[in-house]
Amino acid sequence: HLGACLWWTFVTGTFDQTTTGKSWHDDLMAAVDLNGELAMETTLLLYWYLQGLYWSVTAMFSGASFMVPTNSLECLFAICYVIFGMLFGSTLISSVAAM
Repeated sequence: HLGACLWWTFVTGTFDQTTTGKSWHDDLMAAVDLNGELAMETTLLLYWYLQGLYWSVTAMFSGASFMVPTNSLECLFAICYVIFGMLFGSTLISSVAAM
């Protein structure tokens, strides 16, 4: 949950600071645009949360996700998150092994 919230905060806070003209924010907005009209707000928030949860779980435990970074800030964020996931996973495994 914390990873999804961190991802959502990053996506909504940095979408205008892109180096390539693309962002995860733009990709998600295009995905929920239904015939030129946005879906209901609760559906939109649920979709964004589930996308963030999926991204955070797959990036933390496998280092891979279908949502590849589209600009420099997203790439830096993803790298830091994957490194955190590796450190978290190795700490978890070593503490269980030490029992």
